[in-house]
Amino acid sequence: MDDKKSKHNEFAELLDSRFTIPGTSIRFGIDPILGLIPGAGDLLTGIASLYFVYIGARYGAPASVLIRMLLNILADIIIGAIPLLGEIFDFGWKANLRNARLLDEFQNHPAKTKSQSKIIVWSVFVISILLVLLLVYLLVWLIAAFFGLLV
Repeated sequence: MDDKKSKHNEFAELLDSRFTIPGTSIRFGIDPILGLIPGAGDLLTGIASLYFVYIGARYGAPASVLIRMLLNILADIIIGAIPLLGEIFDFGWKANLRNARLLDEFQNHPAKTKSQSKIIVWSVFVISILLVLLLVYLLVWLIAAFFGLLV
C-alpha cells in the first residue's frame, strides 16, 4: 500500500469509522459527531470530504469518478442535515469510506471504475430528470386543481 493511499484511507476512517459503540459492531467517526452541530456540522464535514475529490483529481480520475464522489458527498450533506434522520444516515452511508474505496478501485482497476462510475452518474442524471418532470407535473396538477380547472 503506497503512502498516499494509506493517508486517504486513514482520513476516511477518522471521518467515518474510527470509534465503536461499546458492545456492538457499530462504527462511526467524527462525521456524525460534527453533524450534531446545527447547520454548520454537515457543511464542515462536507468540506473535509472534498479532500477525496481533490486526491482523485490529482490521481487523474475521470470526471465520471469525480462526479460519483461528489454525489456521495452531496447525499451525505443533504440527508445528514435532516435532524436525527441525518445522524442515523451518517452511521450507515459513510461517504468518505466510499470515496476512499473509489480511489483505491481507480488506482487498481481504472477502466472498470470509470465504466461503473459512468453508469451510476448517468442513472442518477436520468432519475433526477424524471423526478423534476414528476414535480413539474404535480405542480401543474396542483395549480389546475386550485383554480378549479380539473373536473
